[in-house]
Amino acid sequence: MAFDLNKNDGSEKEPSKFDLSKGEIEKPAGQSRGWLIGLFAILVVGGGIWYYASGKTDPAAKTAAPNISSDPASVVAPAAPAKEKVSGIDTTAVTQVKSPAIKEDPIRKTSLDAAPAQLQTKALKALNHSVPVTFVQGSSSFASTNSALIKRIVAYLIKNPAASIQIDGYASSDGPIAVNQQISQARADAFKNHLTALNIEASRISATGKGIENPVASNKTASGRKRNRRVEIMFL
Repeated sequence: MAFDLNKNDGSEKEPSKFDLSKGEIEKPAGQSRGWLIGLFAILVVGGGIWYYASGKTDPAAKTAAPNISSDPASVVAPAAPAKEKVSGIDTTAVTQVKSPAIKEDPIRKTSLDAAPAQLQTKALKALNHSVPVTFVQGSSSFASTNSALIKRIVAYLIKNPAASIQIDGYASSDGPIAVNQQISQARADAFKNHLTALNIEASRISATGKGIENPVASNKTASGRKRNRRVEIMFL
């Protein structure tokens, strides 16, 4: 409702300078929108300045976070450990772990040292007086050879360079005694030559003819006389 304070004197009514109606005063739309845009711009500029300033002073902000990809194929395998070159040889640096010192048991050590001597004694007992070869009648040619035994003899001599060997040659009772003596010596020499051909030094080998002594079988049978044409060995 508007009130006209002018007197009604019949003249033309002039518009009232005071409109007391309840209608809202309309604000210009352009001015309101510009004010909001300006406020938003101030906030954006202020936030940027704060972010930039905090990034300069915070050490944690300087560390870039690793770029982790969710694609398994894009994951880079860790690099191999660096190699160090020592005296012309490439070696990978490793951590050396020192094992704790182990106190030796003197009793156990003594028993271990005695074991090789016992094994050598058993080997000598097994090889001594063995027959590595037999011979043709009236000859120094081999009739049969025990290859496994010969290998054991050679292996023992190579493993024990201080050891030497005695070869005794024998004959059967066939023929004169003097001839059998010569044949037995020739048989001992023949086996000595066989060992030297297997790289055993001749100075470590002694060869002796024993004739018809110490038969291992009866000379009354052909099979017995065949067994008596032999050599036997003895380690010294």
